[in-house]
Amino acid sequence: MTRQELLQKSASLLGRFAYEVRVSNALGLFDINTIAEDLLVPIFATILDCPNIQNQNRIQMNYPAVDLGCSVSRISIQVTSDASSSKINETLEKFQSHGLDADFDRVLVYVLTERQRSYNSKALAATVAGLPIEFSISRDILDFHDLAQLIGELSNEKIQQVCDLLEGEFKKADANAKFRAELDAFLNVSGQKIEDEKRTKKYIPSVFVETSGTKEQMRFFAHPMFFHRKIDDALSRFSLEQFNELLRLAQIDEVHGDLPSLASLPAPKDLPDLRNRLTAQLEATTRLKDRVSVFSWYGEREERYVPKDYLTGYWTVFRHNVESNGSGVHRSLDEITDQINLALAKIFLVTGMAGQGKTNFVCDLVENQFRKFEIPTIFIPARKLNDFHGSNRIQDYIANNRFAPETRDIHELLAVFDEVAKECGKPFILAIDGINEVGDLDGFVSELRVFLDALCQYDFVKVIITCRNEFFDHKFAGVFEPEFANHLHRVQDLRNEMSEDNKTRLLRSYLDHFQIDVGLSSSAKEFLKNDLILLRIFCDIHEGKSIGDVPEIYKGDLFEAYLTMKIKEFPVSLQRVALASIYKICAGMLESGEFSQLQLDGFEGAEIEIVEKLIGEDIILRRELPTTGLASIGIENISFTYDEMRDFLLAHFVVFELAANAPEKVDQLFKAVTVWPIYEGFFRYAYVLARKNNCDGVIRSCEAFDDFDQHYLNNLELLSVDVQTENDVSRVRSLLRSLRVVNDIHHLAWTLFRKRDEAAPLNVQILADHLADLDDAALEKFVKAMFSSEHGYIDDRWKDRVSHLLKSLLGLDDDQQLGLGIPALAVALYFVPFARWDEREATKNLFSRRADEPVFRDAVSMCNQANSDSVRACKAEISGEQALA
Repeated sequence: MTRQELLQKSASLLGRFAYEVRVSNALGLFDINTIAEDLLVPIFATILDCPNIQNQNRIQMNYPAVDLGCSVSRISIQVTSDASSSKINETLEKFQSHGLDADFDRVLVYVLTERQRSYNSKALAATVAGLPIEFSISRDILDFHDLAQLIGELSNEKIQQVCDLLEGEFKKADANAKFRAELDAFLNVSGQKIEDEKRTKKYIPSVFVETSGTKEQMRFFAHPMFFHRKIDDALSRFSLEQFNELLRLAQIDEVHGDLPSLASLPAPKDLPDLRNRLTAQLEATTRLKDRVSVFSWYGEREERYVPKDYLTGYWTVFRHNVESNGSGVHRSLDEITDQINLALAKIFLVTGMAGQGKTNFVCDLVENQFRKFEIPTIFIPARKLNDFHGSNRIQDYIANNRFAPETRDIHELLAVFDEVAKECGKPFILAIDGINEVGDLDGFVSELRVFLDALCQYDFVKVIITCRNEFFDHKFAGVFEPEFANHLHRVQDLRNEMSEDNKTRLLRSYLDHFQIDVGLSSSAKEFLKNDLILLRIFCDIHEGKSIGDVPEIYKGDLFEAYLTMKIKEFPVSLQRVALASIYKICAGMLESGEFSQLQLDGFEGAEIEIVEKLIGEDIILRRELPTTGLASIGIENISFTYDEMRDFLLAHFVVFELAANAPEKVDQLFKAVTVWPIYEGFFRYAYVLARKNNCDGVIRSCEAFDDFDQHYLNNLELLSVDVQTENDVSRVRSLLRSLRVVNDIHHLAWTLFRKRDEAAPLNVQILADHLADLDDAALEKFVKAMFSSEHGYIDDRWKDRVSHLLKSLLGLDDDQQLGLGIPALAVALYFVPFARWDEREATKNLFSRRADEPVFRDAVSMCNQANSDSVRACKAEISGEQALA
């Protein structure tokens, strides 16, 4: 290219740059001015021959007067799109007032668009005259025409460098413009990934029931421009009037903080404006919360208000009211700051057990919520990252979309997404589901840390991440804490975020979707509502069936039925191989003492085929890749998806295979098992399976343990009716008499109370008989333990729980009360003396009113055996009321 062609090209590129700045500024898009500062650094370095020039704003935020500077050549440059005399004057005044002549001998003003033809301002002339350095209005105010002239003085090589710099920037800008034009197509590819999740039944829309609390949190996180108005509403309703009235009465200075005024700040024009607004609201709210915390029972502050000596009398009188009201104020401020922090957060982390609805939650968000609000989102099933190698799998996955922007690294990619977010006024969200499913976990931990570090540098790009609890605790916890703690919001268990109504709707949705006709007892409903993976297994087993009434559900029975069903899905020729393959996995884990994963290097072709099918369903088995990241079959690792099913299958192998074919190994195994992480789960199912299948050797091994009684107590509810014997009755009666630990009493008592099947050896009658043997002191101690929280006794709140139980009895209709049965109603009478007055009297009235009905009459009669004077008095009062009637 000739010199003339190079000069024409450079002038044309400089002109285009000035034109695009002018157009962007006219549209109110001023970020291009900031971008221009970085672009101009290498251009001025070439044109002015000062290779050490740098962006001063990268050294110090909002560096005064100038944007670029070189400490060697001592040249400084202000970059602006404002060509007015007042802007030039302001720049020079700031240069002088900040003493920048100590650092620079020359200041240039570069106008991004086009300089004025003349600068005749008297104020500007006066400022120039007073400068400690020389400044020429005609020489030192530049635009792209002046740059073109300076470029004309360069060598061909340097002119080419300038052209390459500008062409590279425009190429990137053009690629980004192309991406924006194809943004819908790009996002649609992500939507297709949701359809993949449906086809594999990882996402079943018809059984999704949203967690309302988490959905509310997500609103602030994902669409702050819309939902910040709820923050404004909370601020406008906030009042310190009542709190300050109490402070005045206690002779304490009032607390001031005008939060309602923060709600009337100008409406945000864009995301940067909103971010500044939220930051100001957060700072004011946090300051106020700190002042209130000394009068609150909450907060992180250890100090509490201490009155001056002469005011202690006032404080003694008003302290409780002040602290009570202050705690309410603090709680309100907490709710507001939580909402603001959510709006500002960068990372929304959802953790939980396997099969608890994390994928359904994220897929529903992307498909329904984000699509509705047109929030730009990329959905990434983390298992798909296994198809990419290297340290940039997230970027590589995104780049595999044919509509993806052309970027060299993660920062360029995030910068594009950040610009998209600012243009549409909504954050750009990456949703990465199931990071525990990335095979090279150790490598991905480092990769995720680098990715999050980059993401947190871009204000309007956010990420939603889901992970199984055990993987998060062991692999990823260190990634998020403490480095990203200020950017993070974590939901630790979606199930806990769901209301009881939502859990009930979810259960019904599952049964409807799988077309199951069943009558579930209340305990069976609770069992399924509180473990989604067990609900899924239950529905897979019974799909399309009518199974009648189900009074109890036992995990072991579910696991065994599911295993049987899965094995029968294989061709007959492979069914025995299928079970043997699962047993082979179990044997390998027990021999190695490693229960999180197992190598498949010793597996044959048919066994591999079976394992691959089970992995594909992701209920029994899941794939694990070794830390090297290689995916060859010879070194591939697998693990059981669900820890409790793993423990069941290990026990199944021991009871049905090892005990029959190598009993000596059973003894060795039981000697080693106490130090293994699977100890409790394995023991549970080994004992239950041995009882069901009369495997005496395993039963003896279990019962030989010193802590057998504790295991027996913990797993009593797993003993189904068909294996219960009179020996169990004797053992339970003995435990009731001997237990001293509150939590053990609590557990056993409630286990028996829930067993209403009077035909079963273990039922609530055993509890009623035990209560009858206790005198007043012993009965109160037992009931207190039964109704204590997991933290033990706290004042007399246990009596509130007794009252709550009786209130629930009173709330049942007549048939439901009769359905409880005689022993359960009798047990309720043993609780009556310890309830609050309202429930105590109402319960006695209930029994008196219905005393002619056989069930109620027999329940009262059972109390004839009571050793407790208070219970006998209660029974006499009920009978006496009957006589008066």
